[in-house]
Amino acid sequence: VSVSWEHRGQAITSLCWDSSTLRVFVGDSGGKVSFLRAGSSKLGKGSAFVIFPVQTITTVDSRVVQLGYLDGRLLVSSLSRCYLCDTEREKFWRVGNKERDGEYGACFFPQSRGATVGQPPLLYCARPGSRIWEATFNGEVLSTHQFKQLLACPPVPLISYRSEPQYNPAQKSPQSIAFPKLLYLGEQHLLTWTDSAIYIFTPQSGQVLLWAEIKDVVDIAVYRSELFCLHGNGHLSHLSLLSAERCVERLLRRESWPLAATVCCMFQHMIIPSRARKSIPIDRLEHLRSQFSSSTHLELIGQLEEVIAKLEPLDSASSSRRSSISSHESFNVLDCGIYRVISRRGSQSDEDTSSLINQSMSEEERLKEFSFGQEEDQVDHGKEQDPAVVCGFETQSYFQY
Repeated sequence: VSVSWEHRGQAITSLCWDSSTLRVFVGDSGGKVSFLRAGSSKLGKGSAFVIFPVQTITTVDSRVVQLGYLDGRLLVSSLSRCYLCDTEREKFWRVGNKERDGEYGACFFPQSRGATVGQPPLLYCARPGSRIWEATFNGEVLSTHQFKQLLACPPVPLISYRSEPQYNPAQKSPQSIAFPKLLYLGEQHLLTWTDSAIYIFTPQSGQVLLWAEIKDVVDIAVYRSELFCLHGNGHLSHLSLLSAERCVERLLRRESWPLAATVCCMFQHMIIPSRARKSIPIDRLEHLRSQFSSSTHLELIGQLEEVIAKLEPLDSASSSRRSSISSHESFNVLDCGIYRVISRRGSQSDEDTSSLINQSMSEEERLKEFSFGQEEDQVDHGKEQDPAVVCGFETQSYFQY
């Protein structure tokens, strides 16, 4: 369709699509950034053969690490700085004043949830020492997120049919990392990786959703909650991000009994609460228990029986919290499990409402349970998601988990 020789003699280091006008942005090892058209969505059937010009946009100070494009603006992350370009008005400006030295990524972060609907996108730019800048769509730095100490948490295991998952909650040490690329993931998360692990953050709440040890990762592509990972040896793996209860539900459907029981015991703080009964009723876990023989899975049976003994029925949280709410007040239940109290005239003050919400949030913070924004079969994006510990499935194919 088109051929560009603009970068002859240099290595192409980054590519980025503008899908609305079918342009490809290209960055190279010398810092040059250009674009070429791969066609036009507005062309008719009679315009199959058209020559599209190649245009050099700018040349930055050093090698291009990552490109991003959104709503007419191009984000260029080099070895030393991040630059923002208005491609329509041909205006350029820097993001922040401090330089850096190394491979650090940057990406746009559309604000599309809840009260932020209609707000301009944000920028996130990686900094040394596990830090990330948050900036406006105009490149003004708003804050710096520090994840070094927050990464002092154990890695989440990869749930795979080929190996038994290992989870050591005592494994905790700070991590000072250079994030070579940043990707927008699932409407509220940032994804990054090194050659030995992947990391997912929830930047607007300043939290680490998870990190997992995955070796020899060269590049990652994201589609909703699916990750396609290219490894150094040419191997392509497919990861699905699931909450613990959704992971168990899927394993039960596939009759992967030992793996389902292992995940139940490993993430029992996610399986025991009443909200998990929507996905995993008690009778399904009792059926899971019946699949094992005491002669071969004695230890696993004991652990699973302990979990089953602690399971909360579906309405236990409702009955316990309902009794604490004054009869002079009405309420409704949010999807996340929080009771929203609607005070009537002459009833108790709003302090009771905030205390209920604070109690719920402190429990979720203690368990490090965060929400993942968009699962593969989620249909109502207007609702908040239940808090979730995220697991994954690994395969060697696009077509199966």
